[in-house]
Amino acid sequence: MYVSVEIMTSVKSLRSLLTRSRPGKLGLLEVIAMGVGGMVSGGIYAVLGVAMQQAGNAVPLSYLIAGIITLLTAYSYLKLTLHFGEYGGAFSFVEHIVDNPIIAAYVGWVLVVGYVGVMAMYAFAFGAYTLTAARAIAGIELPQLLRPIISTLIVATFVGLNLRGVHETGLFEDIAVYIKIVVLLSLATLGVIFYDGNVAALDFFSKGVVSPIAGFAIIFVSYEGFQLLVYDYEDIENVERVLPIGMYVAIAISILIYVSVSFMATLHLTPEQLLAHQEVALAEAVSNIPVLGGAGFVLVILSAMKSTSSGINATLFGTSRLVHKIATENALPRMFSFQNRKGVPVYSLLIIGSLTAALAALGTLKQITEFGSVAFLISFAVTNYTNIVLADETGSNRLIPVLGLVGTGVALPVVLYHLYRTDVEILLWIVGIFAVVFLIEFLYVDRSSFTPDLDGGERG
Repeated sequence: MYVSVEIMTSVKSLRSLLTRSRPGKLGLLEVIAMGVGGMVSGGIYAVLGVAMQQAGNAVPLSYLIAGIITLLTAYSYLKLTLHFGEYGGAFSFVEHIVDNPIIAAYVGWVLVVGYVGVMAMYAFAFGAYTLTAARAIAGIELPQLLRPIISTLIVATFVGLNLRGVHETGLFEDIAVYIKIVVLLSLATLGVIFYDGNVAALDFFSKGVVSPIAGFAIIFVSYEGFQLLVYDYEDIENVERVLPIGMYVAIAISILIYVSVSFMATLHLTPEQLLAHQEVALAEAVSNIPVLGGAGFVLVILSAMKSTSSGINATLFGTSRLVHKIATENALPRMFSFQNRKGVPVYSLLIIGSLTAALAALGTLKQITEFGSVAFLISFAVTNYTNIVLADETGSNRLIPVLGLVGTGVALPVVLYHLYRTDVEILLWIVGIFAVVFLIEFLYVDRSSFTPDLDGGERG
């Protein structure tokens, strides 16, 4: 009798998480879908080749390490968001612990340029996969010169749609994410099952024992996206229960996808193939699975085009509103706070879209990926530090944000040192962008007095 009561209680508890009392509210399934979609939208398609080139066969370990640090950082995001009862975001969090508005503004700028890097990565991958699709499906060999043009056009398309207030259907996107989860995990499973060689004989540390350490620092951008969930704080049903469960489950699923798919890729991609097809590494790996072949290749290409385009749209939508939020705090020129009658931040969309298109057109995939990783390592480190400072207020176990800060604090100098040793040009390129950002903020003096809103806030 006692067991049956416990089961009934558990069922009711689960039902309360899955149901919504008001239309338009986000339940657990929607939150999980948004989290996984935000992290895996383009990461597995765009970053895998860069990750494998750095970490070699140890790339699954790189993804696992980065995933664990992401879980630790998610703890800080949740504690801070639920404590302040607001949209959250690193920019808003810092407002609560500093008296100098320039510091919070710098964090806001880092977030913005980080999201520009993420969207540029998606746009780059979309362009690369489009050229591959033309060759594989239509038999048309398009010149590589078209890649930056296609990347620019896809960004311009979603800027236009957002300016008109058009967004993709939520239900369709949720279903698409769950289908993608099944497809990617199925591809990973088939790739392992139908591997002709001896898995045990695989040279796991093919690029050295420290390769997964440098690898996880470089591919950290793959896990950006989970924090976008806190921007939907007010739209989530039963937020104090649904948001933590949804965020942790979404990160766990993303870790499983990244680790399993990257392991499959190490079995089916030779170093020569990786060098020749770095930008479409996953499609190339799947094409080498005997049972799938060309059909698997086409499936991954189409899935990549859908995922990267959705990633651009979702990130553009959120970033334009983040810029609007920062502008209302006088950390950006006032023009960025302008919204039209539909509530669309017009100037934010146009400028963010233009910067994204320029970066996607002019940068290499490695430059864009490593730039994004540096930006979000800084953002995650700041969030962990903020939660350490406010641990007594948020009711946090200080050990967790300390571990998160150590992880991000180690990764940042590792990636910078790696670039110094292997690609000084990219290091100078990244330092140059941040230097310009800081210079612009330093010169921008049109700001009002800084008074954090301790009772609530806007989207950040």
